[in-house]
Amino acid sequence: MARISIVKLSEIEDVKRFDAGRYRASFLKLEKDLKKITIIKKLRYLVVEPVRIGYTPRDRDIYQDDIRIHFLKTDNLREGKIDFENSDFLPARSLSESDYLKFKNIVLTISGTHYDIIGRAAIFLDYYPQSVTNQNIAVIKTDENLLNPFYLTIFLNSKYGKQQLWMLSRQTEQFYLNCRELEELLIPLLDADFQQEIETLAQNSFDLIEKTKSLYSQAEKLLLEKLGLKGFQEKYELSYTANLSKVFGVHRIDAEYFQTTYDSFMGCLKEHSKIVKLKEFILDFQKLKALYEPEVGDFLLAKNIMPGIAYVVKEPVEGIAAGSILMLKINENKINKEYLALCINSIIGNLQIGREGGGSAIAHWRPEQIKNLQVPILNRKVQEEISSLIKQSHETKQRARKLWEETKRKVEKAIENEIRQ
Repeated sequence: MARISIVKLSEIEDVKRFDAGRYRASFLKLEKDLKKITIIKKLRYLVVEPVRIGYTPRDRDIYQDDIRIHFLKTDNLREGKIDFENSDFLPARSLSESDYLKFKNIVLTISGTHYDIIGRAAIFLDYYPQSVTNQNIAVIKTDENLLNPFYLTIFLNSKYGKQQLWMLSRQTEQFYLNCRELEELLIPLLDADFQQEIETLAQNSFDLIEKTKSLYSQAEKLLLEKLGLKGFQEKYELSYTANLSKVFGVHRIDAEYFQTTYDSFMGCLKEHSKIVKLKEFILDFQKLKALYEPEVGDFLLAKNIMPGIAYVVKEPVEGIAAGSILMLKINENKINKEYLALCINSIIGNLQIGREGGGSAIAHWRPEQIKNLQVPILNRKVQEEISSLIKQSHETKQRARKLWEETKRKVEKAIENEIRQ
């Protein structure tokens, strides 16, 4: 059923917006409620410099001697987190000092194809790598005497922040929010002690995220050390030879397949472990049925788009698996599932998949290629140790997520209390 909101012309003169989406009943109620708070100010009065956006420089080519700077786009921002692992890069020579993100800058997505992309907010921490943003991300620097940046980050990710950001954005070909509109955001200035408490909780959540990464890194490091791969460097030669018998044996004539780095890598694996093909561990190999909901314990493997990503489901999933995902039934008497997943996700799987694709990631990983993936087998004790580290990593990640949600809810409850007074 259609819903109608009616506003007086006098009430929209300051807003200067005539699009109906701005005046949804839920948005009008949100504004009315927030204005009940005793101390509330627009963001533009709480920043030390105007909100800005990044940009995409013309000179983006990266040469061998260039310093590489992370180039953050919309897809690199999630709630409270920045994904540096999948970011693009820019050469430092194409940037100026003012382009770089600074400690405690807040980054916020302001452009996207639907509402949910608008308002992904994260704070830039002092141990993050050097980074800049593109024009779809706003950068906010607060006046810390008035507004704690960690508190603002949590507020922006709360329902009172997100709904305002959706309210202020406008839809043309896509949803968009400019910097001056962003500065109209209403910020409840809860007392300094409360803001500091929120900072502490947020910092604790970030610390847990770093511990999560550290535990996973320890598992990967242990794997590579036991396989004699610590410090292994991929070296791609400009010229090399291969025997004709080898060419006929693998039915490949593309030069990239015979890069010497692949043979030296596999030689190192065979020297430190027994090598078994993946098919020896598979009890069942099937494409997931339509509308299949992954279950705890399922071993999932991507075969298309980004082939070679393996994951053991650790908690109930609210959703269905895409058709590009396979589910493998693994014989756990022969191999630990978490250990196997790490092998596939590490350089062990990546190099083999890269070789099959002629030196680059293949768009489709064929069943026979998957079954013939070579897996190094370490003793059961080491497998269990690696599995334990991965499980600890996941448990720590859950604690971080829970603390983050509790911190958001704490801010929301405090705002609700202010509204009721």
